[in-house]
Amino acid sequence: MERIETPQNQRSRDTRAQLLDGAWRLLEEQGGAALTMAAVAETAGVSRSGLYLHFTSRGQLFVELLDHIDRRLDVARSVRAVDEAVDAEAALAAWARHVATYHYRLIAVVRAVDRCRHDDPDAAALWQRATAGWYARCISVTERIQQERRLAEPWTTTTAADLLWVHMSVELVDNLRNERGWSTDELTERLTLVANRTLLR
Repeated sequence: MERIETPQNQRSRDTRAQLLDGAWRLLEEQGGAALTMAAVAETAGVSRSGLYLHFTSRGQLFVELLDHIDRRLDVARSVRAVDEAVDAEAALAAWARHVATYHYRLIAVVRAVDRCRHDDPDAAALWQRATAGWYARCISVTERIQQERRLAEPWTTTTAADLLWVHMSVELVDNLRNERGWSTDELTERLTLVANRTLLR
């Protein structure tokens, strides 16, 4: 997929951020069906021709939006807490916090991409990239557990990563946060508890 380079001009960068913020707001408030190029332009107060100067397709907008949200939510700091944890148990707790906070904010975006990925190659590519990244994060945690010789039988680094990856599902996060009323702290604590008691010896 062709990617338009980030503009060097400050005004263009501001317009681009304005468009991405508008797209994010549409997703959170109205869902994926509302995210059309025309709606994004209108929400951001930018002409459609101005929108297409920054994003050549709706699929590309999705890709850039995910990166934009990562920057806005400072996902790098959240992930760094997992990577820099003092031991496997702390890494699992940091992973649970990451899921309970970051993935909760991604619910609308993930659902929007999920709905159109079967018919939109750009959205399908984004889905594959995002889920592969999440799984890689799970593998890094379970490899850490294995390196510390704390991985309980009969788990392997792959099957343990599979379990963590399933718990990163936005459906699970949405159901527990919004349907069952769990707070961020409660979800973090309970995901940590499940992971610790299941995977650690």
